[in-house]
Amino acid sequence: MKKLLLVFVVIGLIAFLVVGCTPTAPPGDEGEGEGEPEEVSRVVLVELFMADGCSMCEIIEPILEQLADEYSRDEMILVEEAVWRKYSTTENYDRFKWYFPNSTDTPYTALNGLNQKIIHTANHSTCKSYIDVQLSKEAKIAITATRSSTSSLTTITGNIKNISSSSISNLVINGMTFADRGETGFKYSVTDIFEEDKKEVSSLAPDESYSFSFILENINWVGNHIHGVIFVQLPNSVKKEILQAIYIE
Repeated sequence: MKKLLLVFVVIGLIAFLVVGCTPTAPPGDEGEGEGEPEEVSRVVLVELFMADGCSMCEIIEPILEQLADEYSRDEMILVEEAVWRKYSTTENYDRFKWYFPNSTDTPYTALNGLNQKIIHTANHSTCKSYIDVQLSKEAKIAITATRSSTSSLTTITGNIKNISSSSISNLVINGMTFADRGETGFKYSVTDIFEEDKKEVSSLAPDESYSFSFILENINWVGNHIHGVIFVQLPNSVKKEILQAIYIE
């Protein structure tokens, strides 16, 4: 009888050890990676205001174009806005004067609005350090956007979300198209700014989203090497800060 009891004790002990060592799945959404906020990095929109034949522009243009090739478009997006002469547009000129109302010459470069300005004598290392500073800042806005096109119409639809802990007021969603014209200084040449169709958002609470769309006419994206960018800006802030941008293929 004692031997039989000992056998049962041994069997029970073995069963306890096996069960105790068996891993169990965490309940609900406590699994690794679940329930965690999506990590969003800040994108730097670099706006170079320039003009054909501007000798000072020719110093900074190749540096910024090289940097645009070194960074991914999830990090840096360069747009070159001709203010006068070849490829200039009214929208480019108006945006230049909006940023720099007392300026009468080019070049001027703005990083995420007026967060950082680059002078034309800056070298590659200096420009790169300015870009890296902007990249290190915490993102407050997340953007998603997609493009669908027919032979005559392009529709860009997307969504912005406030991923910060505070409400953000007086936002503007705007965009640009730009083309590779095969020339230094015009590799990222702006062809249009969506100024007349920009979307104004009075306030966006934490975790709140806002959907938007832009409809563009007669753009041959592939044939004319067209690219796009959508950006969220605070036009009434001192630095007219661009909070986030996304590249559109």
